[in-house]
Amino acid sequence: MRKYLQILGALFLVLVLSGSCLAESYQGRVLRVEAAGPQPYEEEVWESQIVTVRLLNGPHKNQTIEILHTLTGHPYFDLVVKAGDKVILEADFSGTTPDYYLSDYARGTPLAIITALFILSVIVIGGRQGVKAVFSLIGMGIVIVTMILPLVLRGYNPIFVTVGLSSLMTLFFILFVSGYSKKTAAAVCGTVGGLLTAGLLAFVIGKAGYLTGLSSSEAQILQYMDTSIDFQGLLFSGMIVGALGAILDVGISIASSMEQIKEADPTTDFKTLFTRGIAVGKDLIATMSNTLILAYVGSSLPLLLLFQASDSSWSDVLNLDMVASEIIRAMAGSIGLTLAIPITAFVSALLFVESQDKGQNLGN
Repeated sequence: MRKYLQILGALFLVLVLSGSCLAESYQGRVLRVEAAGPQPYEEEVWESQIVTVRLLNGPHKNQTIEILHTLTGHPYFDLVVKAGDKVILEADFSGTTPDYYLSDYARGTPLAIITALFILSVIVIGGRQGVKAVFSLIGMGIVIVTMILPLVLRGYNPIFVTVGLSSLMTLFFILFVSGYSKKTAAAVCGTVGGLLTAGLLAFVIGKAGYLTGLSSSEAQILQYMDTSIDFQGLLFSGMIVGALGAILDVGISIASSMEQIKEADPTTDFKTLFTRGIAVGKDLIATMSNTLILAYVGSSLPLLLLFQASDSSWSDVLNLDMVASEIIRAMAGSIGLTLAIPITAFVSALLFVESQDKGQNLGN
């Protein structure tokens, strides 16, 4: 019975999403909210309101409309509005007169503010490098939206698409931020090496763990759409993208540190430089691994609280597809960034130390 309910729920969401795609979206400002009388379809705990809204855009801009809005008592689905709120309206023009209804809060302003603060802080503190970082981040977002997502939707292997394009993004990102140098080459080698390791581990362990890639409601909705997506591969590619930032951070940090060490002591030999690079990496392992794992744990807190409140056996919880997926995601990413350290340190020492110094010290 539970299985059929999940299928029906997914189909319902597909219908809702399909309907929302056909409807037109506009913005409005709530002027007042008044209680409405009981409606024939209402349940006992439901509450109806007359919401007066001034349209801020669209064909009826600046016009004032009244919307019959119903609250069901469910905090997730109910849209509790008050005078002054900015809202998203869905409009249906299929009839003789347009029908408007409340869809969601308009969150554009707070999102724009936090984004502007992020860009400002990066530019003020980072200076020229901060400007490059912002542009490179925008570029990565464009690649994901215009290349990775369309290729996956067309049925291409998500792992090959993600690893290939992520490696190219890494190359262009580091070249754009740091320019062409030995440090750039070392950082790219370490990052791509860690990325390939994380992708391979996610694929092998995920296959061995029989992960389906359908543990999330979003994946279940996609399953009922007309797509030929490899959902298991999509899960693994998500793991790779999730680990990319941390692995990239480690690769650049190690390469930059070793470049500074070499400049401070030009006589440093291969063995000493490599050892110092590993020492720097050891300090990064704990912080970056914790960053990855705590990020995944933080996003899953409601789920973990649900298991805790229901007195579920933790052995059964850890065996669930959705939980096992997050564990493998965190562990594969952490192993990838850990292995990026010796790869970056080795390539950096190889490039920074003069050839005659390498020959003198490799045998020591």
